[in-house]
Amino acid sequence: MGSDVDRITAKRFDQWATRLYVILFISALTILMFYTIIRPHTLTKNFDEPSFIFYNHLRKTYGDELKCRCSKIAFTYNQFVEIEPIFHSVCTSEFVLEGWRLALVKGLDPNLTVYEQKDYRQFLSAHLQYLQGLCQLSIQSVNNSIDEFLTSLLVTVELLSELNFENRLNILTEQIKINAPILFSRLLSSTQSILHGNAIISTYGTNFNYRILAYGSRYVYAYTEATIYDDECSCGLSPNCTMQGTLIERNSSRKIPLKGVRMGCTPSQSFLVSTLECFYDQSCLDLIQHYTNYENSLTPLSTTNLSHFSPNTTIGELINNLFIEQWSTQINYSSYYQQCSPSICSYTSIEKFNIFHTITVILGIQGGLTIVLKWICPKLVRIGSKIYHHRKNQSNTVHPINTNQVSSNATYNTTIQNTTWNNKITSMNIRLQNNVIPRGQSIFKMIFVIILLICILVGATVLSVYYARQ
Repeated sequence: MGSDVDRITAKRFDQWATRLYVILFISALTILMFYTIIRPHTLTKNFDEPSFIFYNHLRKTYGDELKCRCSKIAFTYNQFVEIEPIFHSVCTSEFVLEGWRLALVKGLDPNLTVYEQKDYRQFLSAHLQYLQGLCQLSIQSVNNSIDEFLTSLLVTVELLSELNFENRLNILTEQIKINAPILFSRLLSSTQSILHGNAIISTYGTNFNYRILAYGSRYVYAYTEATIYDDECSCGLSPNCTMQGTLIERNSSRKIPLKGVRMGCTPSQSFLVSTLECFYDQSCLDLIQHYTNYENSLTPLSTTNLSHFSPNTTIGELINNLFIEQWSTQINYSSYYQQCSPSICSYTSIEKFNIFHTITVILGIQGGLTIVLKWICPKLVRIGSKIYHHRKNQSNTVHPINTNQVSSNATYNTTIQNTTWNNKITSMNIRLQNNVIPRGQSIFKMIFVIILLICILVGATVLSVYYARQ
């Protein structure tokens, strides 16, 4: 302990240091033991480059607690997803073939003005051509949306479970189903609004008619007059005015109505409110064949095939769905797993109490704790000793002052009184000297008690925090 300390004092310091070491060691181990017991223990198991079969086994065993890190974090959807739309049967029938349309209208008079203005033969070629264009644009628009999605990147740092993977793809495909028709409908609506807003006269003369007005003998004015259809609907106010499509015989007022066919301000606008009922009805097709002088027979659309749309569904509604009956989506999770190629999978579990872990932690800590306490305990004892001697010196300085005061007072008293005071002072000094060790012991006891209380307080605090978090 130092050259300035005698052997007796050094021995006493060693005793106090040993006692302090034992108390602190036991208290610290007790706190660490309680903390280790109540603290959740995290256990991690790693699996390097598991195969797909082994991964499925791990997924069934550990569930969502299994985490796998991908070796490649970005890949395109077309490597593990296939999307194929199934379109309405009319878009794959002969009714949208250019050669069939030309053969059908070949028997009509090239000069369509020979037909009555409200004869459907004026609109027949335009309607079939418009149907062909709508199917082509719908198919192209859908395929573009699908290609855009399939060539985009899926970015995942961790491997998605099969359920999460399918849910994410289902959400994305639903967005395609919603967005693609909206974009196409907006484009079509904008085109129609421009045509109607500029009051462009149809080449068929079905929305506006020229009227000639003579002004005097030298001037002639030509002005336009809007055509009126059913319910007094004027093409000058609305492009959606229509009437029933009919076939009119020459030199006769007989009108033969056609199922689901509408005529109106323009062929395109009237076709949107028409239906495909005539394409499903053999008698309706026979009428068209007869009045167009078509030599071959026309085959109606099959009604035996299950369709999402009924025959009386308008063309406008079909366009809003891009003529799509349904979407066929195939997801290959094993291909996604191969693309991700996880380098490591890990499972983390939390154990609240493990006796072997607790013993291991305590044995691992006690070595370092022993070294620290062996180093710090003697220093604490020595610091306490210095504090005690400092207080002792203050006490010794006070006693001579009391003696002088007593001696100065004795000059005014008798010799007997002086002798009595000196004897009392001497006995007090002897008692103080004899009480040096007991007072030092009481100081160390107080220090030990305070340290012990602090240890207990820390332990109680740890327990309180743990249960508060629970």
